[in-house]
Amino acid sequence: MKRNIIIVITVGILTGYLFGHLIYKDYKGLEYLSDDGNIYYVQYGVYTSNEAALSNVSQLDNYIISENDDKYYVYLGITSSYNTALKIQELYKEKDIHTYIRSDYVNNSETLNVLKEYDFKLDNLENEDDINAVLKEIFENNELNL
Repeated sequence: MKRNIIIVITVGILTGYLFGHLIYKDYKGLEYLSDDGNIYYVQYGVYTSNEAALSNVSQLDNYIISENDDKYYVYLGITSSYNTALKIQELYKEKDIHTYIRSDYVNNSETLNVLKEYDFKLDNLENEDDINAVLKEIFENNELNL
């Protein structure tokens, strides 16, 4: 009896290994993922109405409110680089403003190229006022189709 259980378990393990190996032998993991097309939002909050969003951003200078699926998202930064998103998030964290980094994929190469140009500017800045000026420029840019 004990011998039969051991044989069944061994056959099950071998079968599982073989099927797993056949299915995933060509899987390359994260190799297929890249930053091309990814954009990152530094999100302040999500609200059910535009009025609620506006009342919660009264202390902020730079933000954009975007409506999607009857919800109002408040963004403090938009970038194509995760490291730049972290830099923006740290800027607000120092002011005790808590944010969340949310990623999305954009098929529009023009939008991505414009954001990469802004990222180049942001990477070389350390002064908070200069960073805020570039973020304001991003929010006012009508060429971005987000």
